[in-house]
Amino acid sequence: MNLYAESTGHFVDRAVGKVTDLETGDKVADAVASAVEFVALIGVFAIPILFLLGSARRRRIAAAVGGGAALLGVLWYRSIGDWDQRQNTVLDKWQIPVGDWVEQITVWVDLNMKETLAVIKWPFQTMLEVVVDDWLLGLSWMTVCLAALIAGWAFRGLQVGIGSFLGLTICGLLGEEYWKETARTIGFIAVAVILCVIIGIPTGVACGRMDGVWRVVRPLLDAMQVVHSFVYMLPFVFFFGVGFVSATMVTMVFALPPLIRLTNLGIRQVPEDVVEAARAYGASERRVLTDVQLPLARAALMTGINQTLLLAISMLGIAAIMGAGGLGRLLYRSIANQDIALAGSGGLAFFIVAVVLDRLTQPDDSDKAGLFSRITAAWKNTRTPEALLPADTEKVSASSESDQATEEAQYEPVRNKERLAMLGASAGAVIAAIGLFLPWNSETGHVSAYGRFADNDLAGQSFNGLAASGGSWFGIIILLCVLAVGGALYSTAWFAGQRNRWLGPDGATIFSVAGVVTALSATLANAPDSASGFQRSSGVYVALVGCLIMAAASVTWVWNAPMGARRPLSSGVNWGRMFGTSFALLLIVMAGYSGWTFDTRADSVIGPELQIELDAITEQSKIAEEAGDLAKVGSLAAEFTALISYAQRTGDVIYDGYTDEGAGLGWLALFLGLLALLVAIPASGFFSQEELFLYKWCSVVCGLGLGLLLISVAWIASISRVAETNLVSGVGAVFLLFAGVTTAASARGTLSEFDRKQVYT
Repeated sequence: MNLYAESTGHFVDRAVGKVTDLETGDKVADAVASAVEFVALIGVFAIPILFLLGSARRRRIAAAVGGGAALLGVLWYRSIGDWDQRQNTVLDKWQIPVGDWVEQITVWVDLNMKETLAVIKWPFQTMLEVVVDDWLLGLSWMTVCLAALIAGWAFRGLQVGIGSFLGLTICGLLGEEYWKETARTIGFIAVAVILCVIIGIPTGVACGRMDGVWRVVRPLLDAMQVVHSFVYMLPFVFFFGVGFVSATMVTMVFALPPLIRLTNLGIRQVPEDVVEAARAYGASERRVLTDVQLPLARAALMTGINQTLLLAISMLGIAAIMGAGGLGRLLYRSIANQDIALAGSGGLAFFIVAVVLDRLTQPDDSDKAGLFSRITAAWKNTRTPEALLPADTEKVSASSESDQATEEAQYEPVRNKERLAMLGASAGAVIAAIGLFLPWNSETGHVSAYGRFADNDLAGQSFNGLAASGGSWFGIIILLCVLAVGGALYSTAWFAGQRNRWLGPDGATIFSVAGVVTALSATLANAPDSASGFQRSSGVYVALVGCLIMAAASVTWVWNAPMGARRPLSSGVNWGRMFGTSFALLLIVMAGYSGWTFDTRADSVIGPELQIELDAITEQSKIAEEAGDLAKVGSLAAEFTALISYAQRTGDVIYDGYTDEGAGLGWLALFLGLLALLVAIPASGFFSQEELFLYKWCSVVCGLGLGLLLISVAWIASISRVAETNLVSGVGAVFLLFAGVTTAASARGTLSEFDRKQVYT
C-alpha cells in the first residue's frame, strides 16, 4: 500500500473512492505513485548516461527527459499533504541493502575460505611472533638498547646511535610495564614497515618503469589515502579478528601509499640520458635498475621509508582500538580512566620511540658518517683507496718527509702556557678521583636515607663516593666528569685538533665546572633526619678541592688555547642567549618551590605509636573471630583501614628545594642560575664582539648548565635506586633538569662553531 495515499488522502484516492470503494482508491493511488516514482528514477539515471554518450542531440534529449522527470516529481510531491514530514519516505522504499550484501559476503568468505585467510594471516603472525615475542621481549632491556646503539652507529652515525641508546634507556627506566609495551610497539612498527618495503618498493619500481602499471595503481593509492582507516579496518577485524595481526594489516594499508609514490617519483626523476648511456654501453635492464636507477633514487626511497614509518607510528591509536598492545594501548587506557600518571609516562615513551625511529630512518647528509656506509665504501674501493679522500685533500707522499711534517702541522701545536694549564687540570682530576675512593659519610646513604628506613641498619658503616648502593650517585657523576676531562687532556696532548672538537679545552672546562657543581651539591646537601649519626667524611671535601683545581686549570686552559671560528660569527648582541638563561632562572625558581621528593607508602609513615595501635586491633580481631563475633570483626577491620588511610594522607613527604627538612639544594641551584645569567652577559657580546672572547665565556655558561642538569640527574638517580620504598622524585627535580638543558643549549650554538685553529698552507 502506498504510504502517501494511505496517510495523506491523495486526490487520486479521493476521486476513485467516490466512484468505487476505499480499497480500490488506495490501489489506484498506489499504482500511480509507483509509476511516477519509476519515471522519476529513469530520468535521474538517464541524464548522466545520455550525457556520457556525447552527441548534442542526445544531450538535448537528456535535458528534456531530466527536466520533465524533475518537474513531474515536484508536482507529484507537492500534491501530497504533510510535505515536510513525508518527503523522505521514498528513501526507505528505494533503499539499497548494501549492508546486507556485505554481511552475506563476509559470512560466505568466513565459511568457505578459512584456508585462504589462514595463508594470508600466516606471514603477519609469524613475523610478529619472531620479532616481538622471540626477539624484543625475549632479550633483556639493556641488550635492546645496545642493539639500537649499534644500529644507529652503523646506519646513521655515532651521535644518532648514542641518542637512540639513551632514549630507549629512559623508556626502560620508566618501569617494566612501559618497557614491555615499548618493545611491542617497536616490533609492531618494524613488522609493518618491513612488509611495506617488501610490497611498496617493487610496486613503485614497476610504476616508475611502466606507465600502464602506474595508471592502474594510482587510483588505488588515491582511494587508500582518501578513505579513513576506520572504514577499511572493519573487514580486517571481521576476517582476522582483533589483535596485532589485523592491526598490522591496517597499518600497512595506511602507510604503504607514500612509499610507492616516492619510489615511482625517484625512478622517474633519474636523468634519461644517464639511463640511455647505461643501455648504450650494453647494460641489461636488470643492471640499469640495480646499478643506475635505484642508487640515484636512494634519497627518494629513504624519504618514502621515513614517511611510511611516521604513518605507521600515527596508527598506534587505531591499533589500540583494534585490540593490539603497545604504547597506544597505555594511552588509550589512560584516556578512558583519566589516569594522568599513566598518560605522562606513556606519552614520554611514545615520544621517545617516535623520535628514535625517525632519526634512524631520516635521510640526510649524516648518512655518510654511518659505519655501514664507510665499510661499504671501503669495500668498493679496495683497489682505489685514494677515491675515499675528500676532493680538496692533498695527497701525502710516503717518501717526502717535508710533506709529512706539513700534514702533521695542520693544527696549532700545544704551547707552554697551554701545557701548564693541562698539567694543572690533570692534577685536579687525580685529586678528585682519590677523593671518590675515600669515605664520604657514615651511617646511612646521603640522599637515599630520606625514605629508605632499611638503611638504618647500616649504622656505623662508611660509604665512599662510588658506593651508590649505600650513598648517592653524586660521586659516580663526578667520576664521569673526571673521565671526560681526562679524555680531553689525552686527545689534546697526543692528537691536537684531530679528534672530536669537544675533546679539547672547551670540553674540559664544561665538564670540570659541572664536576664542581656536583661536588658542591654533595657537600651542601642537608643531612637526612633518619640518619641520627650522619656526618660527612674527608672524601667529599677532597673531591671538591680536586674539582676546584681542575676547573680553575681548565678555565686557564681555554683562555690560552688557540681556538678559532670555522666561519664568521654574526655581529650584535645575542639576545637569545640572555632569554634562554633568564628562562632557565625562572625554571629554577619554580623548581625550588615545587616538590623534590614525595613518599606515599603506608609503612614508611607508621611510627612506633601507630604500630602499637595496629597490633592491638589485630589481636582483638583474632579474639573476636575465635569467639564468632563477626560484627566486631568487621568493626575492627574498618578501624584498621581508617588508621592506615590516615597514615597515608598525613605521611606524604614533600620536600622542596628551599626547605631545610629536605636536601636544600634549591638554594644552590638558585645561586648557580643567577651566576649563569651574569656570565651570559659577556657571553652574549655586551662587552666585546671578539670571537675568542665569546667562546671563552660560552664555555663557562655551558658548564654551569651541565652542572644544573647533573644535580637533577644525580638526585633522580639516587631516589630511583630506592624506588621499592615508593620514594619518588618530584617535579621540582624535573624543572631543574630542564633549566640545566636550557642554560647549556643557550651557549652550545656558539661553541659548535669553534675548532682548534688550523694552519692552512
